[in-house]
Amino acid sequence: MLDREKVGRAISEQRKIKGMTQKQLADLLNVSYQAVSRWEQGISLPSVDMIYDIAQTLETTVDFLLDGLSEERKVISYIDTGLDVKKLHMVKDRLSNLVTKNDMLLHTKYSDPVFCKMDTLGMEESLCVFANHVPGSKERFAMENGYDREICIDLVSSAANNLIRFGVRPTILLANMVCGNNDSGQILTMGEAFKEACENSGIIFAGLEVAAQAVNYHAGEYKIGALVIGVVDRKKIITGNEITEGDVLIGLHTEGISSLSYPFIKVILDRRPDIVFAKIDGHHIFMDELMKPNNCYVNVISELNKQNLIHGIFKIDKSLFHRQCYDAIPKGLGASISISTIPVPSLFQYIYNLKMMDRTCFVENFSLGINMLLVVPESQCDRAVKIIENYHQCYVVGKIEKDDEYPDAKVWMEGTVKW
Repeated sequence: MLDREKVGRAISEQRKIKGMTQKQLADLLNVSYQAVSRWEQGISLPSVDMIYDIAQTLETTVDFLLDGLSEERKVISYIDTGLDVKKLHMVKDRLSNLVTKNDMLLHTKYSDPVFCKMDTLGMEESLCVFANHVPGSKERFAMENGYDREICIDLVSSAANNLIRFGVRPTILLANMVCGNNDSGQILTMGEAFKEACENSGIIFAGLEVAAQAVNYHAGEYKIGALVIGVVDRKKIITGNEITEGDVLIGLHTEGISSLSYPFIKVILDRRPDIVFAKIDGHHIFMDELMKPNNCYVNVISELNKQNLIHGIFKIDKSLFHRQCYDAIPKGLGASISISTIPVPSLFQYIYNLKMMDRTCFVENFSLGINMLLVVPESQCDRAVKIIENYHQCYVVGKIEKDDEYPDAKVWMEGTVKW
């Protein structure tokens, strides 16, 4: 009599070796994924005809499946973990071809350290600046819905913007990925997205290091991160000390939504799953708009900085009115933001019109399409706007002012949202 549990383990092992999910196997066999799950748990047995189809699909023998691992290997190898090492190394070889060709990059290979030269010419006191970044709550939504390319571009933007806001031009970015026995096409697409996003902003792409862990991650699952490195002359760091009363605030437009806002999006979609494919303005799909990458501001801020037009930069993590974003403002001054000057994008209007949060909650947790605020001298505002508009949409949204009534305030709102 056949042992259901042994047969189930045999199917499960061979499926994992092939890097398939239960659903992928079910789709190939034209059965429900629940059926595959019941087989693998030993709850039920496939029919004789289905056993043959399973063997063909998983590229094994009927005897192997029916014997229920009786042909189990005496020597354990990586294949027993579900990891196809040969395929992984082929993918890594192809990923190595995506590395930016640049004389500053001396060596980068797999898990080796990255050897690079940094351009410190003309600097009196050069500082090396680096930071690790992960996508946050946005990542799982991207992974589950096939926005692998978008999440990589978004991660590059986030990492690069975090350095450039201090006046540090990002020089090199090394991406990393932990995943299951994933499809090589998926991994290469993500590597290409990292490369494209880096090189569009003049950043050297040092590669995508892949650590495949089939024992910890299912096929299609991943965690990504990025290490970005830059160099700056200490006296050129943007600290905010130059911010003065009367300086103008210019908001830089972004297409995306901050990862810090995604817990709210998750709650909204859990309650209203019917809106995932809704058209927010008669044309654009809600889910597509949610997953648009945030803009990268390296090029425009570098140009403004060369012309000494920036007194300060505030990175907007999720709301224009989070006090901690404005900690660099000198004591006694604050950011007065005229919210009515901001053209609210259709995506944010759609979210608000769902009536799942009040106005205060909405303004405190969504950026209204602005990812960064630049502080520039009032006399140079028109010049700065003209430069910025060569790269991105921007809006003059307020000023640096004193607030005698609340001298410790860092940011306050003027006006109301203009829909």
